[in-house]
Amino acid sequence: MTIGNPVFKHRPGDFRVRENLVVPLTRARSAAHRYLLLHKYGYTTMEAVRWAADRLGLPARDIGYAGLKDEDGETEQLLSVPFTAGAAEDGRPEEELAHSAEPGRWLRLCHYGYGHEPLTVGRLNGNGFRVVLRDLDEATATRLEGRGRLSLLFVNYYDTQRFGVPGGPKRTHLVGEALLNEDWGLARRELADLGAPESVTAQRWTGPDRELFRHGLDARTTAFYLAAHSSAVWNARVRDLVATNCPENSVETSVDGLPYRFPVSGAGAATLLTARHELPYTRYAWRDRPVERATVRPTVVQTLVTVERAGPDDAFPGRHAVEVGFLLPSGCYATAAMRQLVLQR
Repeated sequence: MTIGNPVFKHRPGDFRVRENLVVPLTRARSAAHRYLLLHKYGYTTMEAVRWAADRLGLPARDIGYAGLKDEDGETEQLLSVPFTAGAAEDGRPEEELAHSAEPGRWLRLCHYGYGHEPLTVGRLNGNGFRVVLRDLDEATATRLEGRGRLSLLFVNYYDTQRFGVPGGPKRTHLVGEALLNEDWGLARRELADLGAPESVTAQRWTGPDRELFRHGLDARTTAFYLAAHSSAVWNARVRDLVATNCPENSVETSVDGLPYRFPVSGAGAATLLTARHELPYTRYAWRDRPVERATVRPTVVQTLVTVERAGPDDAFPGRHAVEVGFLLPSGCYATAAMRQLVLQR
């Protein structure tokens, strides 16, 4: 069945994300790296890294980041670059280093500080969110507003943005599957059809298909597609666990054509947590071939949600909107959490 989902990201200011990452800072003269604050909308992190590399005259591989941020939200995150790249020798760099504005998207790069450590994927502590949930019925909006501040237990699914760009096919996991099977031609064709920023590279590639993934893409980009495959496998396993452990207290739904099963109460999520608090998950790096690392991922996550404001939805006449704020650990998807917030009674 299909359940009602809130509308996310209807306007640029509806979905704001700020990275939670504490980096030790030092004086410029003793630093090996410079940290930059990237503020963006309409760009993927990997696309923004390529833009920053071009502006700073660096290879993209020299720019570090700790996590990926949605392209269809206002997001802030840190990047690291070797200290000598565009750094002011007197230690007083201009606040804004570069900016770009195009129809429907923009980004800005500012100085943040100096340090000894490059940023690497996996170092992120979490993210802070301020999200507007739109197109809600009055009863749901009233219920959320009445709680004010509430504890939310939610199933820790990878949401649909893991599997494709907004408006595009949700098939990133199929690229990863083809890479694992060493079916390089299929991997290139799937990538070419995704509508992702790197899809153009795949469409124009004229060399051997394997070389696209060995040398034509940033290794972190190739690793992302392998991770998408792991995410699809993980989602299927946790979906089966929800069906097994709380069949009467959960509901099947489809989001962007992908299947999910959500508990309809906090008690249902707690039942899953008790039955299996974590599941195996395979992480990947790419060094001319997949490099696997076995980890675990929690099946259920808890967060505190604060209702900041609620009222009539000026974008959807006759409906209601609620603005909420919350924190999530790294790797959790705010949209997956908010779908369950609206669904749970």
